Amino acid sequence: MNFRWNLKTCLFGVLMLCAGCLPIPEADLLPGAPGDLQGCFAIFPAGPWECIHKIEAVISEGVSSSLLGVTKGDPAGRNLHTVLLTPEGFILFEAEQRKDTISVLKAVAPFDSPAFARGLMEDVNLLFLPPEGGPSKWGRRADGAILCQWESPDGSRREISLSTVRKISLRDSHGNLVKEALLRPPFVEGLASQMELRAYKPAPYRLMMTLLPGGS
Repeated sequence: MNFRWNLKTCLFGVLMLCAGCLPIPEADLLPGAPGDLQGCFAIFPAGPWECIHKIEAVISEGVSSSLLGVTKGDPAGRNLHTVLLTPEGFILFEAEQRKDTISVLKAVAPFDSPAFARGLMEDVNLLFLPPEGGPSKWGRRADGAILCQWESPDGSRREISLSTVRKISLRDSHGNLVKEALLRPPFVEGLASQMELRAYKPAPYRLMMTLLPGGS
């Protein structure tokens, strides 16, 4: 009897694990208006820009830290320059991206790992650069929210959702959520005053970003 119960328990556990790996079904989209697609691009700054953010970073263990982020971007050339500093102005990390090439200019421990550089630049790209090319699909969900979706060759996809909250999401090839960013008004020269970035995998963390005066 105990053997049968244990076997049933194990099988149930395996089924639950497998269910978590199944692709998330995609909702059908209703046709959207031409302005809807333009709205998906409008949440990103259009020309060369520079911004300063106060950043509250929270990792999975609940440890938080306050930082400053200075970012410059040029969407036409897909160029980025980002600096992470202490509140006192000490540079912890600095990197630039020119198209697909990333160069780390300065990094101090514990911000000196290649994984950190990749993750940070992925975050900056997600928040500030519009996706390249046209979307693989776009339209309106049943609740009226606008959804634009770009699929990468590896099967991952980037989604922009516009409703009461503007959201940018990154999903893996199975449809599982990797990162999402919530953008809150008011918008200043194409930049949201408040942004919250939530990362779920491979390691969870959360960034609360407040736009500060001084950018251009």
